[in-house]
Amino acid sequence: MNKANIRLLQPDDWLAWKSLRLEGLQNAPEAFGSSYEEEVDYSEEYLKSYLKRSTIFGAFIGSDLIGCVGFFTLEQIKMRHRGVLYSMYVRPEHRGHGIANRLVEGVIAHAKSQVIQLHLTCVTSNSKAIRLYEKHGFRIYGTEPRALKVGDVFYDEHLMALKFD
Repeated sequence: MNKANIRLLQPDDWLAWKSLRLEGLQNAPEAFGSSYEEEVDYSEEYLKSYLKRSTIFGAFIGSDLIGCVGFFTLEQIKMRHRGVLYSMYVRPEHRGHGIANRLVEGVIAHAKSQVIQLHLTCVTSNSKAIRLYEKHGFRIYGTEPRALKVGDVFYDEHLMALKFD
């Protein structure tokens, strides 16, 4: 397997990102706070603007976007020391090759220059993702019951954090 190139997504990546994002929302609706129905009609202008103001890392093999993960810093003065890793997704056919690992490493390296603590949520049934995050030092500090509802099914989420100091 070719090694993936990890880089920040730019507004011109909007179409590839939309395709990957919608795939993730359909394939793993329990893994995201948003839904396919909410995002399917997002316009080119909206997505370009979102990518311009956001920190989204993409994994590319050639020109194909095969994975992504986002990062943001909390805005409130009392919470600016905290960042959030969100919306991790790697296409199923590219899993097991270290791509998610490299995406997490990219976010951690970036986050260390911005915050002293990195947070994420992960559905409790996704043991592979939990192991990935724990491998990078994240620890579960709580569980939110019924954090998400997809159709008639509720999903609990682990709250995880990684301290840099």
